[in-house]
Amino acid sequence: MPFIVLVWLLLPWFLDLWLTFVVAKAVGVSVWLFFLVSAALGIALLVWEWRRVQTYWRALRRLEGSPWQLLASVRRGLAALLLILPGLGSDVLAVLLLCLGRRFSAHTGGSQSSNGDGRRATETAYRAPPGVIEGEFRREE
Repeated sequence: MPFIVLVWLLLPWFLDLWLTFVVAKAVGVSVWLFFLVSAALGIALLVWEWRRVQTYWRALRRLEGSPWQLLASVRRGLAALLLILPGLGSDVLAVLLLCLGRRFSAHTGGSQSSNGDGRRATETAYRAPPGVIEGEFRREE
């Protein structure tokens, strides 16, 4: 029985590898090229997202960030792990995860504003509740 469960769990991965070999043969490209390029992109994306997670975590500890940003970064990290796994199907799923984030980026917690050059940026500044007067304090002696 445990062998059947193991085969059932590994069957999608084997089908993914088979699909990769079929597509590589049809395109005329080495299958190792598919594996190396996707793994390199996945590792680069994972390193980049790890740095962003650390930044978001520090902002959350200072009560300046949004937990939605951290969850979006976790989604991108999952896409990076899928890119590292060998197989064309996992790569397609990773690209779909990344495209899904572009579509629903308004749910990351920050408000969208335009920079001077027309690009969109997310503000992560802490907003005080109504009735709180904000300002800078400087003690002079």
